[in-house]
Amino acid sequence: MRIVSILVFLLSCTIALSQVLVGVNGKFTSLQEKDGFAEVKPLEAIGASFVVSEKSGRAYLLYGKKITILERNGTVSVDFLDIFPNGALYTGDKIMIRIDLLSKIFNVDRYETATGKMVLLDNLSILRSIDLSRNELKLSFLGFPFEDMMKITTEKSKIRIVLSPCLSSFSSTDRIKVNQVGNKTEIEINFDIEAEPSVSLKMEGNSAILAVRFPQISREILAEGVSWEQKVEKIGGKDVLVSYLWIDPTVVELRPQISAGGIGTAESVERMVSRSNAIAGINASYFDPNTGLPIGLLIVDGKILSLPYGNRPVFVQTKSGTVTVARMYFDLNVRIGQLLFLVKGVNTIAQGEVLIFTPEFGLSIPRRDGMIYFSVVNGKISGFGWLAKAPKDGYVLAISSNYEKYLQSIQLGDKVDYVVNTDFPYSIKHAVEAGPLILYNGAPIPDRNDEKNRYGGNIARSNATRTLLATLADGKVVLAVINDQNGSGGVNYDDLVEFCTSKGFYSAMNFDGGSSSVMVIRDQVVSKTSTAWTRAIPVSLLVIKNNK
Repeated sequence: MRIVSILVFLLSCTIALSQVLVGVNGKFTSLQEKDGFAEVKPLEAIGASFVVSEKSGRAYLLYGKKITILERNGTVSVDFLDIFPNGALYTGDKIMIRIDLLSKIFNVDRYETATGKMVLLDNLSILRSIDLSRNELKLSFLGFPFEDMMKITTEKSKIRIVLSPCLSSFSSTDRIKVNQVGNKTEIEINFDIEAEPSVSLKMEGNSAILAVRFPQISREILAEGVSWEQKVEKIGGKDVLVSYLWIDPTVVELRPQISAGGIGTAESVERMVSRSNAIAGINASYFDPNTGLPIGLLIVDGKILSLPYGNRPVFVQTKSGTVTVARMYFDLNVRIGQLLFLVKGVNTIAQGEVLIFTPEFGLSIPRRDGMIYFSVVNGKISGFGWLAKAPKDGYVLAISSNYEKYLQSIQLGDKVDYVVNTDFPYSIKHAVEAGPLILYNGAPIPDRNDEKNRYGGNIARSNATRTLLATLADGKVVLAVINDQNGSGGVNYDDLVEFCTSKGFYSAMNFDGGSSSVMVIRDQVVSKTSTAWTRAIPVSLLVIKNNK
């Protein structure tokens, strides 16, 4: 038996990383990282087995012919021979192992990707060929390429790609320049078009395929009633990149989409667009980053999933297909027989005297003393008592026990109705509340200073990336994402008023902005992001083919 002391994890790892990517034999998994340790359980995705003894708490990691034992006191043994004090970390519900020890067990080397993420690999990919056409760039590799090894930037007539870690056997041509620096491959592709290309990436086996478009030259038709373009424009004296979707709502539907895990969870817009087979999508609602719950009115297919937050603007698509931006009065009551209750919240963890939880609620329904719970299915009382999840064809109604004397007569089968009070004159199919309101009925709003003050954190007054929805006088809709181009950080509310007025928009409002802002076409991000990733959010707005 040998005792092996471990040096404090490599000096070069002084920057805290949140994730470590591991790739073995073409299989990849991402591990949570903390202070030089990485989570063990996700290693099952690359062929390892991981078992924890319920009695002793000892963990066993099996890979190939190696048996690794992780003790609760931090000691790690490999094949019963090599002993590593302080090699494991038990934290909360996670068991972690020191990353340099993980490298030894899996026979992988440590690198840094082009996007700055730590990666442990058994072999490096080798770039073999680059095939270029006007609309597609195909990079073929020997080995197993992965998306995080690629960093892609664009400028006028050029695409620059950094591959790391990667080697190359490809020689430069007149249009494609390749430079190898250590384990980093730098590529520059030149086009004879005087415009900045827009690039979207798709991995297929041993190839990386980049769709190349030039939307600044002309609008690209994505589907009937939907076109896309990008322009570098000057807003508030700042150069910004504006990505537009021009939409005819009589041909397509603008549908809010909640994350796959339900309300209270988050998902990328790319994934929402892909799984919904949508044409395109943008981010939508504000949300509480601590709970993942959307903030403000949310209606999908006529079903109320969240109640209004305040006097903020709402995007509405009516059941007739018309799109409107408006402030509105909206409250919800629930009627049981002769009893009428004002609902204080829908799908929320906040407290209130009358709450409703639908099947779309992705969290466990709060169980609180002082609340009386009813199950409602198909508009009738179907049960009494708390449930963790709402019934599939109904909802859970929670009412304060302060009203117990009024509730004692309620019986199974009693009819339950929603009663909506609103000043909006049309039947609502979809609705998303956000803001600020920028234009209304063709003009800046008269209470613009009050509107700025309705949003905390100096949201309206600061420069930021913005997502907006606007209507035109003919009923068409514009979705736009505005990205900083010159280090200014983006645009503010007053810049947007000037911009929307100059464009002739009829009404306009913001959705959530900053790191949430994104535009996706099919499953590819087309707006620029300040990071190598896009933020997971609870609600997007999708452009979907109308099935009528």
